[in-house]
Parts: sequence; structure tokens; C-alpha cells
Amino acid sequence: MSIKIKNIRIRGIRGAKESLELPLFGRSLLLYGDNGTGKSSISDALEWFYTNRVSHLSSGEIDLKDALRNATLTEQDVSEVSVSYTKGEDLNATKSLFVRRGKLGTEFTNTTEVFMKYLEDSTRENLLLRYQYLRDFIDNTKGDKLKYLSDIIGFSEVTKKKDVLRKSYNSLKTEIKNQNFEAQINTQKTILIEKIGAAISRKKDLIEVINKKVTPLKTDIEVKKMEDINFLLEHLKKGANGKLSEELTFLEKIKAVTDTLKSEIEFINTEYGKYYKEFEKIAGDVESIMQTFLAELLQTGDAVLAKKYHKEETCPLCLQPKSIEELRGEIAARLKEIEESSKKKARFDKAKQSVGAIAIERIKRLDNVLLEKLIKSEEHKTVHAGIFALKEKIEKFQRASKEKVTSGNKIPNSDMIEIKTADFDFQSVVADRIKEIKKIQEKDNSAVVYSDVSASKDAFLKIKFFEKERIKLENQRKSLEIIYNEFIKKQKEGLENFINTFSEKINGFYQYMNPEEPFQEIKIVTIGEEDELNGITIEYKYNGEWVSPPQKYFSESHLNCFGLSFFLASVEAFNENNDFVLLDDVISSFDTIHRKRFAELIFEKFSKYQIILLTHEYDWFKNFVSPLAKQKNWIINEIKWTEDKGTFLNENPADLKERIEKSITESNIEGLGNPIRIYLEHSLKEICVNLDVKVSFRYNDFNEKRMPDELINALKSRIKGKSKELKEEFPTIERVANSAIFGNLLSHDNPFNPKIGDLKAFWADILELENIFICDKEGCKRPKVSLKNYDNVLNNIRCGCGKTTYDWK
Repeated sequence: MSIKIKNIRIRGIRGAKESLELPLFGRSLLLYGDNGTGKSSISDALEWFYTNRVSHLSSGEIDLKDALRNATLTEQDVSEVSVSYTKGEDLNATKSLFVRRGKLGTEFTNTTEVFMKYLEDSTRENLLLRYQYLRDFIDNTKGDKLKYLSDIIGFSEVTKKKDVLRKSYNSLKTEIKNQNFEAQINTQKTILIEKIGAAISRKKDLIEVINKKVTPLKTDIEVKKMEDINFLLEHLKKGANGKLSEELTFLEKIKAVTDTLKSEIEFINTEYGKYYKEFEKIAGDVESIMQTFLAELLQTGDAVLAKKYHKEETCPLCLQPKSIEELRGEIAARLKEIEESSKKKARFDKAKQSVGAIAIERIKRLDNVLLEKLIKSEEHKTVHAGIFALKEKIEKFQRASKEKVTSGNKIPNSDMIEIKTADFDFQSVVADRIKEIKKIQEKDNSAVVYSDVSASKDAFLKIKFFEKERIKLENQRKSLEIIYNEFIKKQKEGLENFINTFSEKINGFYQYMNPEEPFQEIKIVTIGEEDELNGITIEYKYNGEWVSPPQKYFSESHLNCFGLSFFLASVEAFNENNDFVLLDDVISSFDTIHRKRFAELIFEKFSKYQIILLTHEYDWFKNFVSPLAKQKNWIINEIKWTEDKGTFLNENPADLKERIEKSITESNIEGLGNPIRIYLEHSLKEICVNLDVKVSFRYNDFNEKRMPDELINALKSRIKGKSKELKEEFPTIERVANSAIFGNLLSHDNPFNPKIGDLKAFWADILELENIFICDKEGCKRPKVSLKNYDNVLNNIRCGCGKTTYDWK
């Protein structure tokens, strides 16, 4: 969007007691001021305007709003920061800080959707750098470095999507494992081998075996498709003992289900053992785990505060007085503590879900058996009791998986509820009865064939069902795996491409400031394995060897050079809307060479940006930066502070005049009233001094704060008793007096809306007043009419050359 600042006006903020105005019109500014003169009032004001915080005032012991307001203000005074822009007047806004009902509150004059979006977007850009934060990125942990870049480039949002994919992928893997298709298929294959002598896998092979089995019975029925098997079984059932056949089918079903479950003893017990260990870990640290349930609330709260949905300096939940900045800092600290606990809880949740899913699946299998009508018969009560006991044992696993770790209750350890081989002793009763039935059926070949065909058909269909389910889940898993891997690949490629480009910029700026030094090829490197990125570090070549981190060999000046290079690279990489940057005393610890190279870097590489450069280093300001700034048409000024005025810019009349005339030529009236009034005060003071005009005495610095109307009245009184010729100029002086009231209106907040014509007339009156007391002859060395040039013979006052003369008694 290429936004630059047109004007900044600060009043009642930090050191700026009165109105401090920076009319930039998109130009860069070089500002010198000794420590304590209030330079940082400008950076504090802009940081607060954009972020509602001031980084160096974010201590829990400091009330930000109270610290921001100038200490001399009364409760009736309003502190404010006004910013206007060269592009997009709909973005112009004033942020005020005021006392209401004993509390400090803030508000923007501009609350449009366009401005609020601009403000939110700007918080993600790099607009301001202070010396004390140069090394923040370097000194951060590897994880915090990654988070910093991730949040800015949107990588954290991509990571969230990756986590959703990974969760879905892992869920499918877990379901495949919990279903244990292999065990269920192997059980059915065992039945096929037992019944028809082969673990066949094709329909045509099953049909062929069945036809061979029934041939001796001469049924005249040929099985050609699966549906024909049911017709064959109906035919065989007529000639067989139906009751025995039904019982055999029932018992073989029980045997298949319990054999499968028995083969899973180790698998089930192992999964429960993992869950028990994780439960014990969490139970021993309930306090920290309890905090994880607040993570979403804290994140939501932080989002509410960040997006300024809640603007009062109170907690949005309890409404108790609280600094928003301090509250956000506390939320960030708590979320960091919760992060490690969340990892523990994630491992626990995974184990818990696995045990629960395994238990539910096995209970479902046993419930299917317990629904059989023969299970409750007297002759099968031992079998019923055995299966019911198995179900009760597995239900203990299920109940344990439902236990809340925060309840304070314990869950049974593995030894207490593990499934044992002895739990399947009732199977011997099932096996014995199956043998009895088969022995009886040996006399009835139809019954044997019926049993074999029925069981083999059911086993074959179950195998096909299990294989189909497994393939379906495996295909889903594979599809997700492909998507996930491609996502990771693209994610890594995108991040690596960005980091490589970003590193080149950092290295370029660093090498510019550090030519021919042993630190080369500085770059940012990601840390992590496979799909996990754990952090970011900084590497560089030192005497041909790769070294990390910079603190190992860098001096303080080199570290600060890197911090500055990182910030400037971030400006180019991330600032999409704003083309202005404020640099507050960033070269304080730089040696002479680095200071010179930094100055050259700013003017050569960042010429398209509007730079607001603040410094207290006078030699650097005077000898290095000012000459370059003048060549590039920067605004150059000095900032000062007095107890009476606070922080102020001491603009000389010549500079003011140039600025005023430029604004009038361009018909730019914004913020023009105050400079015109200040210029008028300068001009009137000089006239009054030259004519020895007397004004009433005031204490201390208040003599310096004469208003234009007061000076004009004193000037008229002086002229009235001294000069008839100057009395003839009273109409001009009166017009200026009337215009002075107009200028005073323009210098303060009010609904008055001036036109360019009004301002032109006001300025013309001032120039006409000046012309009365200034000689217009070219070459006049002392053009100002003054008592210093008084002629005792002719009794007049004049300029140095004598062309402009007035009688004077």
C-alpha cells in the first residue's frame, strides 16, 4: 500500500507536555537530542498508537496509561497522538488518553472498518526498533525464534492444518491397530483349514471344494455361485439333525470369538500397561494438567485483547482494573507453562483413547455371542459364565479408560485386571461338546457336510469382510499419508525458500556494515526431524568453518549489527502496508566504522522508505548523517526539553516560513494553523525587542510564552506614544490582531473548519506586518527596523541602510 506519514502530533504523552508536531509530508526525518530531552516520547507515542503497548513500559510494576501521560497534566487534560498519512485520508486518526470517572481510558477518533483493519495489519509489521531490543531475536530460544517467524509469515496457521491432517492419519492407524484384523482373519482361516482342508481366498475355489464335498450325497445340486450355497444348506438341513447342527454352529461361533480374543491377550494387556503408566504420570501432576483445560480460554482471551474487542483497562472476565498489556504478558507466560503439560496430556489422551477403543470393540464381539439364544440354556451355563466373566474383565478396562485423571481416583494396575490364559478355561467345555456333536454326526454324513459347508461359508465371508474393511481403512490411511507427506514437503519447501531468501537479505545488510571480516554467509537454519520443526538457529562461517550460535564469537557491536540487519530484512520481507520505519538510538554501542556504514546503508539501501531516525550521538549526527540527509532532502532538526514546555522542536523562523509557504502553495491546510501562530509569535517578539516594547512582568519561563494578542496590544501602545508614521499602519496591525485569534483557534482542538483562502489571508496579513519593519532594499545588511539604528538628530528609527525610516520621539 506504500503508506507514509504526513504529520504526527503528540500532546501530553511522556515528555511532550505541549503540542509536539512533526510535519513530515512523507519525507524522512533526522532528529538529534541529548538524553533526557524526550526523543523516545515520539517512539513511545507511535508504538502506543499502533500496538496499545510500549515495550519498555510493560513491567508488571508499571501502569502503562499512567506512565504514558505527562506527569504535569490535570484530570481535565487530554493526552493524544494524531497521525495523518500521505495516502488514504480515511486512515487519519487521533488516539486519546483521558480521565473519566477517575479511570484512564482511551479511544480512537477513527473507528471505521478500513482503519481498524489497517491497524491490525500494521501490528504484524516492523515499524519501530529501539536499541535495547536489537538482540531480541538472537537471544530468543530456538523455539521462540521459530514462533516469531511462524506467526509473521502465517506458518503457524499452516502448522495447525498439518496437525489436523496428522491427527486424522494417526486416528486411522490406531483404528487399524485396535481392530486387529490380522488376528480375526487368522481365526477364520483356521476354521477353513479345519472344515475344508485349505485357507482358500477365491470364491471359485470355495465353490469347487463345496461341490466335491456334497458329491457323495448325490443331492443333484450344483453350486455355481455364492447364493447357491444357502439353497444347498437348506436341502442338507432337512436330512440332518437340525438341533445338533444349530448347537454346533453356535459352539463354533463361540470358539472363533474366544480364540481370537485369546490370541490378543498380550496386545490388550500391553496397551493397558501403557495407559496405566501415563495415568500415573498425570495423576502425580494434576495441577499443571488442570491448567491445560484453560489453554483455549486463555488463547481466546488473548485474541479478544489483541483484536481490541475489549478496550477498557480491565480483565474482560472479572472486570477488575488491569493493564491490557500486563494482562497479555501474563497470558503469554501461562500459555508457555501449559505447553509442556499439554504434551504430557496428549500422550495420556492417546493411550486412554486406545484402551477405550480396544475395550469397546471386544465387548461388542462378546455381546454378539451373549445374544445367541442357546447361550442361556442350562447345558451351556458354564460357557455363559465364562464369556460373561471375560466381558466383565474387559469392562474394567473400559471403566478405567473413562476415569478422569483429575478426580483423584486411582485406576487398577496392570496386574490386577490383566487378561490371563486361565480366563479361557471354559473353552475346554466348548471343545468337548463340539467333539461329542461331531462324533454323533459321524453316523450322519449329511450333518457333517452341512456343518462343514455352513462353517466354511461363514468363515470365508468374514475373511472377505475383514479384508474389505482393512483395505478400506488402509486406502484411507495411504491417501492421507500421501496428502500429509506432500503437505509436509510443500510446507518445508515454502519455509526453506522463505528462510533462504530472508537469510540472503540479512547477510547482505550485515556484510555491508562489516566488509572484509571473518564472519561470512550468515543464515537462519531450521531444526527438527522428519515432519517436526523444533526451532530455528543462526549459523555462519568463521574462518571457513560453520559455527552456531552468533554469541560464540560475535562482539557486542557485531551482535547489534546482526540485530539491525535482521530488523531491516524483516521490514523488506513483512511490511506490506507501511513504508515508514522509526529507529530510536539504534547505534549506541556501535563503533565508529559500523556507525558510518550503517548511515550509508540507510541512505543507499532504504531510500524508498520514510525513515524517522532519532539519536543522541552528536558526532555521528553532525559528521556522518546530517551531510547525507541534506543531500537526500531529509528534514533535520534538534529536539529540546524544558521544565515549562516539556519536549519541543526549536524550529527557527526561516524553516517555519519555508514549510508554511510550501503548504499554502500545495493547498495543504492540515496542521497549518499552529506553525503560522508560532511564526507570528517569533516575528512579533523580534519586532517588540527591536522597538523596546514593554510587557508586564511574569515569573520564570512564562515571559517566553507571550501570546500574539498580548504582544500586539503592547506594540500598539508603544507606537501610539512614539510614532505618528507608524500609527498610520494600525489598520494592518489590527488585521493581524484579528487573524491572531483565528490562528489560536487553529492551534487547538475544536470543530472550526478553515478554508485555504482563510489561511492565505492570515499569512498575507503577517507578511504585510513584517514588511512594515523590514527593509526591502537589496543589499541592506541590517534590514530590521530597530532602536539600535536610532538617529538622535532626526529623531527617527530606521533599518541599517536608512531606506525604511519612521519618526520616533
